[in-house]
Amino acid sequence: MNTLWYNCVVVTSWLAAMGWLISAKVLPSLRIGQPPSYQSILRSQREDPLIGWRVLCNESEIGWALSLTKELADGMTRVDNVVYLQRIPLGELLPKWLQGLLLPSGVDPRQIRLEMDVRSEALFDPLSRLINFSSHVRFPPFAESVRVQGRADEGKLMLDIRYGELRQELEVPLPRSTLFGDTSSPTAKLPGLRQGQRWTLQVYSPFASPHQPVEILEAQVEALDRIAWAGEVHPVWVVVFRSEPGKGASRTVTPRGRLWVRPDGTVLRQEAQILSAKLSFIRLPNAEAAKLAAKFSQLVDGEGSF
Repeated sequence: MNTLWYNCVVVTSWLAAMGWLISAKVLPSLRIGQPPSYQSILRSQREDPLIGWRVLCNESEIGWALSLTKELADGMTRVDNVVYLQRIPLGELLPKWLQGLLLPSGVDPRQIRLEMDVRSEALFDPLSRLINFSSHVRFPPFAESVRVQGRADEGKLMLDIRYGELRQELEVPLPRSTLFGDTSSPTAKLPGLRQGQRWTLQVYSPFASPHQPVEILEAQVEALDRIAWAGEVHPVWVVVFRSEPGKGASRTVTPRGRLWVRPDGTVLRQEAQILSAKLSFIRLPNAEAAKLAAKFSQLVDGEGSF
């Protein structure tokens, strides 16, 4: 009899524990859905490979950007971005250490506005896993530039960063489920969003300290809103990026960035906070993106990359 009661208690406890596990851990994931992955993002971008953007700094238009996704013959996928900015406010957008690299001693950066040319490329294997990426930031007419080469390998990202004559080699963790981004390039697609979804994103910034160029951000789908785009009002998910909790950051601090994403995954607007400047990318309609690409066709080589 004692054995029977004991077995009943064990089974009841097990059922209660499994019920809690399913209700607390499994069902919320099923309701919310899985966070974005490279596989879903690249699949969506291949359907809309060429995307153009207007670029604003503190709501003043300062340039344009083009994004191109190309599926290669060997099953790999390459994502290229080119961003061209004019009249960038040097004192607001670039950190002091980078100002010192570009400007002669005694020059007031608040009185200087520069051009900036950003080229980036990311390569993914047939399973949509990041293999490597590169970024090159130039400030014409200055000869100095920022170059970075990154290689993903077994949960790590090896970085080779060059700031003019300075060179820094770093190794940072890169869990397989973590997305990797670049603050100076736009995000084209983010499909499958649901209210309350959260995920982590490792972000590289050419404007960050050479000793800590990668930061971990937490993304959350916070609200369903509506914005005007191309003469129409569209429903959009608002995705907010904040510094990772536990890194000395408060959840009430100003968000590091935002995305406005249509339910079909199309990103209509992106904002990134860089020092005291707000950098915004506004998506162009397809016809305008095609005109922009044709106008600057000299930036596209014979293989269709920037």
